[in-house]
Amino acid sequence: FSLEPKEAIIRGFKKAEETFLTMCQGRDDLGNPTIVDRSGSCAIVILIVGETCYSANVGDSRATISMNGGKVVMPLSRDHKPSDVNEYNRIIKGGDKCIKHNGQSVENDPKNPQKAAGAKTSEPEYIVGPIRVLPGRLSVSRTFGDPEAKLAYRGGNINVVKAEPDIRQFQIHKNHDFILIASDGVFDKMSNEDMSKCVWDSCDRNKW
Repeated sequence: FSLEPKEAIIRGFKKAEETFLTMCQGRDDLGNPTIVDRSGSCAIVILIVGETCYSANVGDSRATISMNGGKVVMPLSRDHKPSDVNEYNRIIKGGDKCIKHNGQSVENDPKNPQKAAGAKTSEPEYIVGPIRVLPGRLSVSRTFGDPEAKLAYRGGNINVVKAEPDIRQFQIHKNHDFILIASDGVFDKMSNEDMSKCVWDSCDRNKW
C-alpha cells in the first residue's frame, strides 16, 4: 500500500466487487444459482498519502477541488455514464447496447389533468429518460454489485458494467482550498461551481 497506492486502490475496488457479487448470490430450492440481492452502488474515494492526492471513482458520484479561494473549481473524477463518449464506445465494443427511453406523450396521457378536463394541449411533450446500458438498464456504466447487469446466467456481461476505477493523482499545493465529494443526486441538480459556492457561503456565515 505505501509503495503503490494506485495499485492498492485497484485491488481494493476489485476485492469489494468480488465480495459484493458473492454475497448477493445464493441457491434456490433446486440448487440452481439465484440472486438474493439486486442492489448496487457507485463509489468516490479520496486518498492522501504525504503530499500526493489520489481520486478514484466508479460510477457517477463526483469529486471536485476548489482552488485560489474558490476562483477555480475543477473536477477530480469523470462520471461513468453511457452518455460519456468513452464509456459509450467501451460498451458497444464490449458487445452490449445503450438505449434511451422516450416516454408517453403528455398529450396522450390519461393522467394529464388538461386531457382529463377535455382541454386542448399545444405541442406534445415527451418524457425523455437517461441513456441506459443493456443488460441491466442502468443509467451508470460502472458500479459495484448490480448482479443482473453482470452475471452471465442472468444475461449480464461483467466486462461491460464493471467496477474498475478511474484514478487521478496530483500534488497538493497551498492554493488548494478543499475537496468536495458527493453523490449524483447532488450533481444532477447543481453544477461544480454551485457546490463550491455553497461551501464558501457556509464558511462565510460561520466565519471559518
